[in-house]
Amino acid sequence: MNSIKIILLVLLSISTTFSVEYEMITVGAHDDEVLGVFVNEDDSRVATCSLDETIKIWDIPNKSELITIKGHLGQVNNLSFSGNDKWLASGSSDHTVRVWDVVSGEQLKVLKGHTDQVIGVYFSQDDSSTFVASTSFDKTVKLWDWRLGSEIKTLRDHNKPINNVAYSYDGKFLASCSDDKTIKIWSTDLTTKEPLITLIGHKAPVLTVLYSFDSKKLVSSDQEGVIKVWSMPDGRLLKTIKAHNELIQDVSFAYNDDRTIVSASLDKKVKLWDSLTGELLYEFDAGVEVWSVDLISDQSVVVLGCADNSVRFLVKK
Repeated sequence: MNSIKIILLVLLSISTTFSVEYEMITVGAHDDEVLGVFVNEDDSRVATCSLDETIKIWDIPNKSELITIKGHLGQVNNLSFSGNDKWLASGSSDHTVRVWDVVSGEQLKVLKGHTDQVIGVYFSQDDSSTFVASTSFDKTVKLWDWRLGSEIKTLRDHNKPINNVAYSYDGKFLASCSDDKTIKIWSTDLTTKEPLITLIGHKAPVLTVLYSFDSKKLVSSDQEGVIKVWSMPDGRLLKTIKAHNELIQDVSFAYNDDRTIVSASLDKKVKLWDSLTGELLYEFDAGVEVWSVDLISDQSVVVLGCADNSVRFLVKK
């Protein structure tokens, strides 16, 4: 391929990237701030959780609410669909992790063991979806066999409250992040309780972590609006992005390229990034503080959980 063709292809790629536009639609609301959102694997549903102690499940194509789930005795901080899309795990300030049937909203299990509010939960993403990981302000990470209702192991090494947890999609690792400004990588092997590696680089409390779908990258964000991208499983820092002017509570990978990440912040901005180059691909001013964000596989819908209680979709024009 000659140099002129290469230049034209590069220009076309840049033009295509920056020509994307979204329109914002408010699809509904909780009775208080929306703290977490999670899109299921087949892009048909999104679950949201709130300070109002409820969980809601929404139909993405129809932009409508399907069900409201009640049962927690405190604010619901985070949630995760199972890998087979049948169940939903949630973590609450009532110190419990609960598992729900996605269709009926029936409570299937209450997992008790944390001694402070549960901040992060993540289902194992294999088809059997046997395990749930959770983190808490009690400074522990717990791994549960949810069907048995039993705690498999408790992981201790962080020295300050733990903010979130992520399950790798290959099922081999957990990542946890903390107010101690570190990220720790753990084996899901049931006999191993020491961290495999500690990632140091953030200069502020780390609020969230998430694996890419191929499990080869980890993205993290912190209280000062910084995103970091790490190579997995070796823990090498690939990229640091000063992404927002306020804290970033949530980030997510796009499944279709496993490279684009979305971030949202209390600075009211939603941004798409190239996780390898650190390039800003798109920016949208939501006009409201955003606590949580996720997107469907082809990036055509971005879901926002907002501080004004609303659940909003950014829909590609």
